[in-house]
Amino acid sequence: MIRRELPVSVDIGSETYKIDADFRTIMNVEGIIFGKKVTDDQKKFAAEMMKEIDIEEKDAIQNAKYYDALKLFYKDNVPDDLEEAMEKMLWFYSCGKEDKQSKTKTKKKVISFEYDFDYINAGFMQDYKIDLFEVDFLHWWKFMSLFSALHDDCKICEIIGYRGAELKNFDKEQRKRIREM
Repeated sequence: MIRRELPVSVDIGSETYKIDADFRTIMNVEGIIFGKKVTDDQKKFAAEMMKEIDIEEKDAIQNAKYYDALKLFYKDNVPDDLEEAMEKMLWFYSCGKEDKQSKTKTKKKVISFEYDFDYINAGFMQDYKIDLFEVDFLHWWKFMSLFSALHDDCKICEIIGYRGAELKNFDKEQRKRIREM
C-alpha cells in the first residue's frame, strides 16, 4: 500500500511556505485565473503594472489575476520569487502529477467548479456520503482523487460525458441532442 502525507506547504528557495490546501480554495484559485470576472483591484493592479513596464492590458490583467490567486493560495504570504511560486501552485493544482497530454494537446473544458458544484456535491453524497457544503476541510488532492472515481451513473459524470463528446462521431440527431444536454 502506498502511503504519503498530503502537502500543506511548499519549498521555494530556502523557505517553506504554508498553503491553503482545501478544495474550496483551489476551486477559487481556478475561478480567479480562468474566470471572466475582473475585479476593480485587479484593474488597478494592471494599470499600475502598465505604467511601470511595457505590457499589454490583457496580459497585465492576467498577471493581476495570477497575483490574486497566489495571495489566496499562500494565505497572503506570497513568496518573492513569483515564477517559482506560480510553478508550485500549478504543481499543487495538478496534484503533483505532470500532465504529458496538456503539453501536446489542449483539452476541452468539461467542468466548471462554479456552475457544476451542486452536481459535484450530489455525486459525493451519492457515492461517498460526503456533503461538501458541510465538510470543514478536504485536501485538494483527496478531493480530486474522489472526484475522479465518481461512478459513471452520477449526474456530473453524465454532464462531463456530454461536454467532452466529439460531435463528429455522432449523426445529426445525436449531435443535436448532445448540444441540448
